Amino acid sequence: MASALTRMAYAYDRLRAYPPEVAGRIATAMTSALSGREDPVFLELGVGTGRIALPLIARGYAYVALDKDPGMLEVFRQKAAGVMRKVRLLLADARALPLPDESVHAVIAVHLWHLLPDWPKALAEALRVLKPGGVLLEGWDRVEAEVEWRLQEAWRAFVEAEGVRVERGLHQRRLQEVEEALKRLGLKPKTRQVVAWKEERSLRDALEALEERLYSFTQGVPEEVHRKAMDRLYPWAEEAFGSLDRTFPVQKSFFLRTTRLG
Repeated sequence: MASALTRMAYAYDRLRAYPPEVAGRIATAMTSALSGREDPVFLELGVGTGRIALPLIARGYAYVALDKDPGMLEVFRQKAAGVMRKVRLLLADARALPLPDESVHAVIAVHLWHLLPDWPKALAEALRVLKPGGVLLEGWDRVEAEVEWRLQEAWRAFVEAEGVRVERGLHQRRLQEVEEALKRLGLKPKTRQVVAWKEERSLRDALEALEERLYSFTQGVPEEVHRKAMDRLYPWAEEAFGSLDRTFPVQKSFFLRTTRLG
């Protein structure tokens, strides 16, 4: 396994994790959508390192954990050691699920659609493997942090100074497109805020998240251009904000969209 993939996965696991109480609230919201189902089977598309999966697995649910990134799955495997009895790992693409029709009770997709230019294929696959009465559970964060936004915009300015355009805002646009697609199928997606919380983040952590390309808007930038931007961003951040160990508040909330079949 490439060391760069593993390094990014560990960075993702540390910097994008949910606090335990938040993860528990999210798990409760998802299981509530399946109330009345005996022994439900969950499938998560893009499981990453398990921030959504592990609280559900800890509650005893059968879980199919799918990702196309071997680094993410390796970190997930290490974290889930000891509770793997009802877990199946799949190194596969969400657009071509190696599962039979109507084989799971719930499909989870958190921060996924905007990573797939041909997302309708993944949506069709998710609906194909759901049992009648099953649920599609889509989740996403909303983040408010002025300091982090300024860091990201400075990075974008440095990248665009090298002649590379950076697109932001795709995530929210894609969520709207998926909702419209579900409604065209006659389905009735319902969205609610599950939990809101506040964190403190250091400038150093925010810079590492950018450096390791943990945000989708960074991933299409050529490595040479990205490296030049980061070389400029570190001194810019120190001049603008002072010590890189300084912390700043981050206001977060998690939203869950539930769509039931049949």
